[in-house]
Amino acid sequence: MVWIVLGEKNGKIALVSKNNVSGLLPKGSYLTVEDGDTKFILRVDNSVQQEPYSPSPMIIDMDLSPLNQDQKCQNIITAYRVKDITNRTDGLIDYIRPQLIARRSNQEEINLALGSENNGPKVFLATVHASKNQLLCDESDNPLTANLPVDMFYHQMLICGKTGSGKTVATKYLAQYFVENLEEIGAVLAINVKDVDFLKMDQETNTSKSEILKEWHTLGENAHGIENFTVYYPANTTIPKSQGVNHDICDKITLDVKEIEPEALVGLLQGITDKAAQNLPSIFRWWQEDRRTKTEESYTFGDFVRYFSRGIDDKLYFSTLNTRGEESEITLHRGTYDNILRNLDHAVDFFDNEDALALNAKHILHRGTMSVINVTGSKGIQFGSILLRHLLHGIVDEKSSQRSKVPILIIIDEVHQFYNSNSSRDALGDLDTICRTGRSQKIGVIFSSQSPSDIPKGLSSVINTKIFFKSDVSSAKAHSIQITNDEMESLGKGYAAANIHELSQLKILKFPLAFAGVFEGDLNE
Repeated sequence: MVWIVLGEKNGKIALVSKNNVSGLLPKGSYLTVEDGDTKFILRVDNSVQQEPYSPSPMIIDMDLSPLNQDQKCQNIITAYRVKDITNRTDGLIDYIRPQLIARRSNQEEINLALGSENNGPKVFLATVHASKNQLLCDESDNPLTANLPVDMFYHQMLICGKTGSGKTVATKYLAQYFVENLEEIGAVLAINVKDVDFLKMDQETNTSKSEILKEWHTLGENAHGIENFTVYYPANTTIPKSQGVNHDICDKITLDVKEIEPEALVGLLQGITDKAAQNLPSIFRWWQEDRRTKTEESYTFGDFVRYFSRGIDDKLYFSTLNTRGEESEITLHRGTYDNILRNLDHAVDFFDNEDALALNAKHILHRGTMSVINVTGSKGIQFGSILLRHLLHGIVDEKSSQRSKVPILIIIDEVHQFYNSNSSRDALGDLDTICRTGRSQKIGVIFSSQSPSDIPKGLSSVINTKIFFKSDVSSAKAHSIQITNDEMESLGKGYAAANIHELSQLKILKFPLAFAGVFEGDLNE
């Protein structure tokens, strides 16, 4: 199939199809024009049908059999230059001359056009045209792919989409790549807040769908689970056996009052200002340090709750200790005190369970390991809010001190349940530090949510890759996603519009089905 260059208009190249082209080349496709040793790679911006011998309406009314010419159609294309492959050194830009022949670009040319490296998770180039989703192909009808840059992981990612759009499956695919195929094999920590989304990554994906198997064949892959996989869950909860989770890889966890990072306790508090919430860590740090100096005593979180509850007798007057080791005193507002005490009472069961593991960053930072913390349910979310902050602090400490060089990817689903959407940078603490220094420390974060408005405002400016499955188009456009209303509404499962760090030419893509943790029921949602 070939197209002929007509010329340039308003900065775009116009082309028309020859007789051997039997259909429209979809928007987003790539064409290569050759002129001697020079190649021009174009990306289709618009593609329409034209009838060069449009029959007269009067002939149509005569009910005559149509002539071949009457039914002839041509594909008129406008495209813009993506990449010139030329040896020219005189400072001028080559013309794309009329009458030159264009053909569909091959994989090697696509890689040059996109600047795609040979490493990184592979995705399929795709398009949405006339409400139809399809993969882009070369002249031999082989699907075209692109490698997402590995550096993308460390510049923070936002993945949005409605339920059933493919958001969670895509996140699983990226997680599996990170622990299996990264050049410097990493570790993954995922927070599971809904059903069993991430709890079965040790099990291979179960599907017999031919199109999925064909995509895997293109990638040279097949279904397989993650070998080093652990599910952690709060000791005061259970994971029902009916959910199909392998209980042999599940461990109960608890929080240790002696080791918990004081700032992590902010995760307990709801309905309180950021400034007021910061009083609790300073009070707890003073109490924690006071107990540590009395080595003959054993103590629990319940002891701290009893200590705090006696504050009413001291007219809400508390000693504090800040992160610099400076002691001070503070008097709490009665409403703040009541809020904190109520949440402390609810959290006692999370701490100091003797038959459970006190999870810390060292348990997570192992190459080729995926760890999932199951925090489904209201109590689980509260537990997860404390533990997530504690682990993030530990990870930052391990990485910044060079005690660990393991790359780590942190997946936070429904982040608004752990951090208020209006959280300030101060309240975000280590999460803000990670997002701003992740590249140097090789710490990446994927925020997964149905709505980008759930992302704390203090973080939105440091998220450099945005991937939108079917979702609200206005939100997508606000995040620099180039997509029309009709295209967004037409996105099928697994198809997404994207703004990828260091891969700006990739606009529409399709994620392969994850090789682990996806089952027939998930595919039919």
